[in-house]
Formats: sequence, C-alpha cells, structure tokens
Amino acid sequence: MSLVLIAEDEEALLEVFSEVVEDLGHRVIRAHNGEEALLLARTETPDLVVSDHMMPRRTGMQLLHAMRSEPTLSDVPFLLLSAARPQGREAAQTFLAKPVDLSTFEQAVSNALQYRAAQRTDAAPAAREPSSSVSLAREEMLNWVAHELKTPLSSARLNTQLLLRKVQKRGIEDERRSAEAVLRQLDRMNGLVTSILDASRLADGKLELKLAPTSLVPFLQDLVQEWRELQPEMDFTFRDGEPLEPLMLDAERLRQVLNNLLSNAVKYSGTSRHIEVGVTINPGLVLIHVRDWGVGIPASALPHVFDRFQRADEDRGRGHGLGLFIAASLARLHGGSLSARSTLGEGSTFTLRLPRRN
Repeated sequence: MSLVLIAEDEEALLEVFSEVVEDLGHRVIRAHNGEEALLLARTETPDLVVSDHMMPRRTGMQLLHAMRSEPTLSDVPFLLLSAARPQGREAAQTFLAKPVDLSTFEQAVSNALQYRAAQRTDAAPAAREPSSSVSLAREEMLNWVAHELKTPLSSARLNTQLLLRKVQKRGIEDERRSAEAVLRQLDRMNGLVTSILDASRLADGKLELKLAPTSLVPFLQDLVQEWRELQPEMDFTFRDGEPLEPLMLDAERLRQVLNNLLSNAVKYSGTSRHIEVGVTINPGLVLIHVRDWGVGIPASALPHVFDRFQRADEDRGRGHGLGLFIAASLARLHGGSLSARSTLGEGSTFTLRLPRRN
C-alpha cells in the first residue's frame, strides 16, 4: 500500500480523487491548499503527490518547486492537475489537463507509483526553473476562467463516471442511459470552454503548435475510419492522391480542424448522407477537402463563416460559432489557409491548404 498526498482546494474534487485512489488500494492524506500539503509532506513523506495548480497559499507549481528544493522530498513523483497550462509544468512527472478522465487519472496514478517503486533509490532530475517572464493580465484571466469553469466540470464528470460504473454493475439500463447522457452534455460543455479559450489565445497569438513529421495519408485514413465508426449511418469516402512525403504538422491541432469540418458536414448533410474527404497535391501545397451534398450555406453568410460567433444557419445551428474561426486560425498557424464554397441546396466544400515543407 502506497501513501498518496492529494492537494485540492475544491472539496468535491478532493473527495472524488481520494475515493478513486483509495479504490486503487492506497492510503490517502488530504490537503486543501499548497501550504498545508507541504507541511503534511514534511511530516510523512508520500509516495506520490497529486496536486491542483491554482490553490490558495501555494499554487501547485510553487508546491512542486518547494518539494524539489528539499532533499527528503525532491524525488517524490508529482502529478499536476490544472485547467490552465502553467509555465514550467514539465517539471512535474505527469501533467493532466482538467477535466480529467477517470481512467486516465487512474492510469497516471498507477504509473507514477510504479515509477516510485522502481526508482526509489535514484535521484530525480533537477526541477526546471520557472520562467522569469511575467504573464500578461489577459493570460492570467484566461487561466482563471479555465480553472473556475473546468474545475466543477471535472468534478461532475468524475462523479458521473463513478456513477456509470456502479449502474453498469447493477445492470440498470435506464440509469445507465441517463448517466451516459449526462456525460455527453458535460463533454459538450467542456468543448465549449476549450473553444472559448482556444479562440482567445489564437486572437492574442498565444497558441503555439507542436510540429512533428506527419504522414498525412495514413493520418487521414485513420480519421475517416474513426468517423465511419462514429457515424455508421453516413457514407464516408476517402480519395487520396499520389504518395506524399511527411509534413511538419501539429497532428492534434490538424485533427481539431478536420473534426470540425467533418462534424459540420454530418450536421448539414441533409438527406444525401454522403461526405467526401480528399487529398490533392500541388507544387508547394497539399489540399485537403471535406465535401457534403447537403443543405449548403446561404450566399450572404458564406463570406462570414470564419468569423467568431458566426453560424452558417442561425435557425438550425446548435454550435457556439467558434469552430470555423478556430479551424481557420489553426490553418494560418500552419502557414496555410481554409476556404469554403457552397451552393444553397447543393452542399458545401471546405478546402484546407497546407504548405509542403520539411
């Protein structure tokens, strides 16, 4: 049995994190702020610290740096949780963004404790120094908003996942469906918060890509297959071109762009239920198109589809009007562009242009 110190100022989250860790067979000590956590760690050295970042009296990052500076605590694995992305978070062994998925959290705790058992006699790498740059007030406000909105979302999602496990064991079908419906709505709320934060950071030029060589055609094949499984009633076609060298892309952000285009194509496909994804190679450029044969976009709305808070169809749209703005901004960050053409009643085609560079 290992000892896990959990520091979290939100009582509801502290309770659910503690329950999950105890269910894994470990002993838990609880702290409601960073200062209390440091005192408890000095009293009884834990095998793992799980800490929120934005807490009173000491933030999670301040707690981490304080522990790394003390010889008896410097090698204790540290699992940092935050809706924001604090500078220097790489110093923690593991960072999880809120809202936290239950299985991901359990796996992270288990991995950290296995690491502790295997490396107990080894010295941990020196903690990285926090950046000396001062965050702008707007970025601080975004971090605050992320914390205040995503923390209750995280608590609600974890509790709903625990509830779903219990009703699945009991075999109660109505309660299972209700719990799954709640999870879907919580995920939708989280998507909205994430989109607002992404849009703000993109507008301020604060969102950075993590570029890596990416084989585009296999990436697109996998993505289309995921959508076939997600929407079996739809007919997805993938048309690839000639062989292509790996491109320098942020694969997760590219997935975000294409998921938005595919989601809209499904939503507005009308009775055709047919969606085509294709790749065309031009000198210096790769073109990815997503086409549907659905309701189309009114000519008056087409020039504004990439504006913030703009919906192509106000009566039918249920989104937040940020998806295409974010998609177009991410395309520009890649050095490319996103365009649309559409005819009302005949469907729409969105084309993503990416530079061929390595």
